[in-house]
Amino acid sequence: MCSKTYEFDGIIEKAADGNGTYVEVPFDIKAQFGKGRLKVHATFDGEPYDGSVVNMGVKNPDGSICYIIGIRKDIRIKISKQPGDTVRVTLAERTSEPLSYSTTNEYIALHDGEVRERMEKLRALILSCSADISEKISWGMPTFTLNGNLVHFAAGKNHIGFYPGASGVELFISESAEFKHSKGAVQFPNDKPVPYELIRKVVMFRVQENMG
Repeated sequence: MCSKTYEFDGIIEKAADGNGTYVEVPFDIKAQFGKGRLKVHATFDGEPYDGSVVNMGVKNPDGSICYIIGIRKDIRIKISKQPGDTVRVTLAERTSEPLSYSTTNEYIALHDGEVRERMEKLRALILSCSADISEKISWGMPTFTLNGNLVHFAAGKNHIGFYPGASGVELFISESAEFKHSKGAVQFPNDKPVPYELIRKVVMFRVQENMG
């Protein structure tokens, strides 16, 4: 399985039958993966979800195929989003084949140079915030838990995505609004310094939330 994570901002749309909501995927799934229906590990504003991207059977005005991923009501409630709102989405392919990695170390080892160094430092920082933090690969990315999900991170094309949940992002942007963010995710561009001390503060805040 490819470890690449796709990220984009999308509008939550209401299904024609009124019984569900979805987000349109802004690239050609078949061109990227060779299939028109794709099982994925996804997050919506940092809230994880396993589902599928599907072909709507219609074309966009520019002639491209329209692909969508559904977003369940319980997830919308968790991230406080409704139809018409913008949501940050991440997608990574989910297959029946074993992942090429099963630990955070193996995930990090798939990357080179400064990106690898940054993820190694980020992992060590997160684990240093509490001896009770556990780590695993979930939704195709390094996931850290403490009485439930704590934070996640993943390598994007030009950045590292950090997913501390809505409350963690709110704290982060209250102290630094220079980084691109959504309700549940922050992006650290590969060409800018990573704010490790602020990340530590956010992780400690999330530890206190989950322990509370």
